[in-house]
Amino acid sequence: MNPKIWLIIVAIGHTLETIIPVLSENASLQNIETEYAIWRFASLVIPMLFIAIAFEGEIQARLATIIGGPIWAMFVLWQGIDGITVELLPPTLLWGILAMSGVMHGNWEEFSLENKFFSDDSSE
Repeated sequence: MNPKIWLIIVAIGHTLETIIPVLSENASLQNIETEYAIWRFASLVIPMLFIAIAFEGEIQARLATIIGGPIWAMFVLWQGIDGITVELLPPTLLWGILAMSGVMHGNWEEFSLENKFFSDDSSE
């Protein structure tokens, strides 16, 4: 479960499932769905691809968790309120795997504020 691979898979899936159909139907910038699709592309797909390409290791995994976790939680809450639907299961699964890959590779147990900010470097 490599976060880089899952960032790319979710970015491609997000592009194919939400952006291309809207743009192919009526590609007018006055259409609110087109504006929303462009916003989703700029706010989700581009950052996910940037993180997959520019970062490696723990920081990439932690950013994958930060991006995927809240969106997965939104889908879970949405299905909890409205009931489980077949249409929402694939994105729930993809965003969940993205978040889980970040949790698995983020080395969260080694992260603490004491080690990062409050260490005494006067011994050097």
